[in-house]
Amino acid sequence: MSKQIPAHSIMRLFLIDYENVNSAGLHGIGLAEPGDRVILFHSHAANTISFELFDELKSAAVVPERVCISRTGKNALDFQLVTFLGYLIAKEPSREFYIISRDSGFESTVTFCREYLGTEVMLRTSIKAAIGSQPAKKAKKAAVVKPTVQKSAAKKNGKKATVSLKKRSTVIQVQSAPMPVPAAAVQTDKAGYSVDYIRSLIEQPITPETAAEILHCLEDSRSKTEFHNALQQHFDKDNVKLYYHCMKPTFASFGSEGQA
Repeated sequence: MSKQIPAHSIMRLFLIDYENVNSAGLHGIGLAEPGDRVILFHSHAANTISFELFDELKSAAVVPERVCISRTGKNALDFQLVTFLGYLIAKEPSREFYIISRDSGFESTVTFCREYLGTEVMLRTSIKAAIGSQPAKKAKKAAVVKPTVQKSAAKKNGKKATVSLKKRSTVIQVQSAPMPVPAAAVQTDKAGYSVDYIRSLIEQPITPETAAEILHCLEDSRSKTEFHNALQQHFDKDNVKLYYHCMKPTFASFGSEGQA
């Protein structure tokens, strides 16, 4: 009898279209938690990983499960992934479901699951893009200054009560000033840029998932060179050139190197 995971720890399930995203789709697996499941769909034509991903897998709390597709053909892997997704939705309905792929054809699957099964399935380009898009589980409350009235001794002596202010310890974070952005773009990211702003910079229409991936590349880079290298790991040559050119207004965040 298999060991069951307690209900409170059942979390996310990631189905990886490895033929489509390769190693980049598993980027962020180190952020996964015990109770998450990562199922890798691949064929003999796509069965390699990068050294960078190998290092991340060694420290990850989750070991990916592999499904090797022996029968190939047009969209063969996609059909088998979606079939397995339906099985898992019926078997483990309390999980959060993610398809990790850049194939927009899965959007019809996402719509079907929402409208006919009542299950939210999200399409993302990597595990990091999926986990990074979620709100923090425990939001930290801002320090509040509350007045405290010293009563006891003051009342006994017939004196007026005094008011003292007690402050909680706070940490002041200093960030570089971001570039001006459209009023519609709400800036909540640590780099000062939002997904909407990233989409407004790119000269051709892109999905929110693609914009989120570009934003992650920007946040993880400390220079233009690192940013360009990060883009190369996630996108093809033509898109790398386009995205890098369109993202120049954000290079000021790299400091003197970015403004060169």
